[in-house]
Amino acid sequence: MPSSTPPSVRTRPIDPLFSVVVPVFNEEACVAELVSRVRKAFEGLRLELILVNDGSSDHTLEMLQEESESSADVHYLSFSRNFGHQPALAAGIEHATGDAVISLDGDLQHPPELIPQLIEHWREGYDIVYTVRVANEGHRLKEFVSRSFYQLLRRISGVDISPGTADFRLLDRRAADALKSCAEHFIFIRGMIPWLGFSKLPVPYEAQPRHGGETKYLTGSMIRFALDGIFAFSTVPLRLISLLGALTVALGFLYGLYSLGVRLFTSQAEVGWTSLVVVILIFSGAQMLSIGILSEYVGRIYEEVKSRPRYVIAEASPAMENQP
Repeated sequence: MPSSTPPSVRTRPIDPLFSVVVPVFNEEACVAELVSRVRKAFEGLRLELILVNDGSSDHTLEMLQEESESSADVHYLSFSRNFGHQPALAAGIEHATGDAVISLDGDLQHPPELIPQLIEHWREGYDIVYTVRVANEGHRLKEFVSRSFYQLLRRISGVDISPGTADFRLLDRRAADALKSCAEHFIFIRGMIPWLGFSKLPVPYEAQPRHGGETKYLTGSMIRFALDGIFAFSTVPLRLISLLGALTVALGFLYGLYSLGVRLFTSQAEVGWTSLVVVILIFSGAQMLSIGILSEYVGRIYEEVKSRPRYVIAEASPAMENQP
């Protein structure tokens, strides 16, 4: 289990408001059960439930509207199109007004019943209470890849990202405001949370089966998610280009010495076609790889300097319309 940092000595409000942020994308089979279980977890507490519709193409938006109309503590934001899970999560946090902000996924793999435990640790003084998945039954390959990725990211970025970490966490208002101040376009919240600092505590949990629908994190989405994490928090790939260039130059120099020695000190004449093709392929591959890495960084710089918003809200419940 990842280590924790000591709690702060700040006192908590006597009657705090808790904001719960849930990104949803084509989750019509989960919305009603999600709202019911979240509200049950907050019996006796003040709740602001913010559901962020990430451009769903099913009846998710209609269900959010119905839930909002029937309950004063349920609100929604609806994007003009699908902008992605991380922008949806950021939108909810940016519109949350609670003394603490709790985020979880809409498929109910993050059990709302664990929320009272997160709140209890927050009351103890921890500014960030985050969950760490301890089991992922039936997905051993995915679990191995996930843990390997986070271990790699920790090594090359210097940010202590715990393997098995999830977007199921509690942020104190101070931490939520600090996160809101990070305005980059390619947002990778799982890396930004440990980067913020503050006192934090991990809480283990077991991922539950999806309540309904299908997973939205397919292979392509996971690859994009991983690349966003690497390029957002590390310049090591740029340094690797220099090492790769130095290595290819050294190999070329050594091969040149070898070819010259064969030519001068033996009676054999190098035909050269095979070796020439190999050298060209190695150098061309190294150049294309280097250009590809540079392009990833340049592309992200290009998106950042345009200063476009991370998302566009097409519709919101009345309580959210006056929020920033």
